[in-house]
Amino acid sequence: MIPITETLQELVKMYAWPKTVAVTGALGSGKTEWVLNLAYGFAGIGEDVTVADMDIINPYFCVRQVKTSLEREGLSVITPPENVKWSDMPVVSPEVGRALVKNEGKLLLDVGGDASGVRALKQFSDLIEEAGYLLVLVVNAFRPNTADKEGIVRMIQRMEQISTLKVGAMLANSHLMTETTEDDLLWGIDVAREAARTVGLPLLYATVPPGLHDRIESLASRVDVPLWPLRRRMLLPWEEGYDWA
Repeated sequence: MIPITETLQELVKMYAWPKTVAVTGALGSGKTEWVLNLAYGFAGIGEDVTVADMDIINPYFCVRQVKTSLEREGLSVITPPENVKWSDMPVVSPEVGRALVKNEGKLLLDVGGDASGVRALKQFSDLIEEAGYLLVLVVNAFRPNTADKEGIVRMIQRMEQISTLKVGAMLANSHLMTETTEDDLLWGIDVAREAARTVGLPLLYATVPPGLHDRIESLASRVDVPLWPLRRRMLLPWEEGYDWA
């Protein structure tokens, strides 16, 4: 099997990415995991990468919890100010604005779950548009609000209304954690593909959880979307490698 690091580099090279990539999705969609995977993909091809934690919905299971380990691995990380870092106040660091006007590197925005989470983008919407952006919706078809085409379309419409920015692409990330089967994965891809076609958006990738990495070649022959072998970074306290702040 091709090493995952090399695979991610090739996957990232498939597209001409803008400076800013904002990633959002329903609670439990796995958006933060993919933000971090994308960050390492960019870093692997020599990009200067900054990851900004813009989750104003839930201060847990987000980038700020792994900030130290990410910085050790060479990524720049922006989190809310220290005095509100662990609160549930909707505060975003002003450093995001400064990062948007930098000419070099990629800026990845990890935006809070569900439609209301994109309120964090509103205050920077002008700078985001000027910098050039792609807003990606991560879809886990096993979450109630994105379990079908109609729910996904409603979420996109609500996100665009709140943020004034346009969703430009989708990512299929359907999973049931370690219980995910091949059939689960294929069903989730079908749901995301149908929604993407309905709204005229590209489906960039479909992620494959670690437990199915050995089935990627078989799965690839059954789908028409590039498969992204997801590497988990947001580990739980009882899992080996856990390193939260």
